[in-house]
Amino acid sequence: MPELPEVETIKNDLRALVVGRKITGVEVIDPQIGLHIDLGHFIPGLVGKEIVAVDRRAKYLLVRLSSGHTLTIQLMVTGQLLLVNPEEPRSKSTRLVFSLDNGQELRLNDRSKLARVHLLSEEEVSQWLSRDRLGPEPISPDFTLDVFRQLLRGRRTTIKPLLLDQSFISGLGNIYTDEVLFAARIAPTRKATDLSPAEVERIYEEMRRILKEAIALRGTTVQAYRDVLGRKGSYQTRLKVFRKAGHQCEGCPGKVAETRVGGRDTFYCPSCQT
Repeated sequence: MPELPEVETIKNDLRALVVGRKITGVEVIDPQIGLHIDLGHFIPGLVGKEIVAVDRRAKYLLVRLSSGHTLTIQLMVTGQLLLVNPEEPRSKSTRLVFSLDNGQELRLNDRSKLARVHLLSEEEVSQWLSRDRLGPEPISPDFTLDVFRQLLRGRRTTIKPLLLDQSFISGLGNIYTDEVLFAARIAPTRKATDLSPAEVERIYEEMRRILKEAIALRGTTVQAYRDVLGRKGSYQTRLKVFRKAGHQCEGCPGKVAETRVGGRDTFYCPSCQT
């Protein structure tokens, strides 16, 4: 599933490539893409509108339109948002096509059919994001060590599920949570209340470092993720534990192990992470 670095990369690409373009046509191939899209509202609300900005909140893309409405896109597990020339053959997984005034198409491909798209007013966007109770952005300058310490205070939850909780911190998923905990040398089964001040600081520092490094390398491709021009990310070459069960640990003579924590596949080093 695209996590914060992947969605941030797509956001940056869209800002560079489609802001200022007008949407000249919309083809909804799979109406279920938006959980009951009202085509009578959706298509007229997009055609003729200019894309004036693109933002990200957590794992959501927010495409701002000249009408004041916002196209919200959640890529989920296998979603891809690709800018292509119209003569390029469509994938069997193409669900939604936006035609642009420069002749290009922005296509939403999704094998899993889990991606979600909505056209919302600004008030509806605020209500929608508020309903999801999204936590702070971990790469924001406002997300300080003191803020992180306050968030952890009194939390008795296991640390990995807590980091995955989007109402606690926004944007982390399975890949980066495993990598952060390995870099911080913290076992994924530790309770948040048992972490020392030094361990909390290590998690904070490694979280911000790894996320920023992954953004610089344009994300991690372990399955379907591609950027807007169809290119893979590069951070997968830096992964230390994710999907590396049985491999030699880079930090000790032991091997990476796999277990389940909070219902999620979890990769860690039993020797390094305590």
